[in-house]
Amino acid sequence: MLKAVFASSCACILVDLAPMNTIAAESVPPELVGSWRAEGIGGEGVIDDFDTVLEIREDGTYGGMAGCNNFTGIFTLSGRMITFGPTAAARKMCEPAIMEQEQRFLDALRGRLSWKVGGTSLTLASPGGTPRMRLTSAGPAVAGGAEITLRVPGAGSVDRQTIRYDCGGEGVEAEYVNAGPVSLVAFSFGGDYIVASGIISGSGARYAGGRYIWWTEGEEATLFDVTKGEEDPGVVCARKQ
Repeated sequence: MLKAVFASSCACILVDLAPMNTIAAESVPPELVGSWRAEGIGGEGVIDDFDTVLEIREDGTYGGMAGCNNFTGIFTLSGRMITFGPTAAARKMCEPAIMEQEQRFLDALRGRLSWKVGGTSLTLASPGGTPRMRLTSAGPAVAGGAEITLRVPGAGSVDRQTIRYDCGGEGVEAEYVNAGPVSLVAFSFGGDYIVASGIISGSGARYAGGRYIWWTEGEEATLFDVTKGEEDPGVVCARKQ
């Protein structure tokens, strides 16, 4: 999976592209592996429409989006106990409320924690049983990655926004990135990871990447596969509220 870390202070776009050194955890339970979205941290709720996601991978690494910054690290397991090792994270600054939630999230991962999966929910708790975090499944996690840094001349900052869509019954999280003249969108669909760049459009916003065209107008987006020819009606994606 490609992952991106954005540093607004230097208008850099850091995209995860080269292998990471990993230490495999022994027998990571399949039910624990995946991408988990925080629903509650330390007994408090989370900001609506702003995802805080923890990815637990079968190779013994973890990562995700803490709220404002991407993060990564290595975890260890002992039965129903999990310990998340030191976290490496970007240092982009966001609004105070988002930064406060990010800090609560990272603090909740510290120390030895018990874990329990029930259906589509994951609960992390202190050894004494006090819940630290409640999460819900956001899909499978993918291990590995790579890293490339793009510096955009003349760009003073990086603006990033994630929007969720329903694309013909498949959930899609599209991450829009703008840095000066550069406009990108990244998302997964049908097992493909797509990074598309903004191109000239008569209406709405149009992005092209590989064999795909992503075209947004208002609250909707349409995904076209150019290999299907000009008659392809595309997949209509409705923005989730």
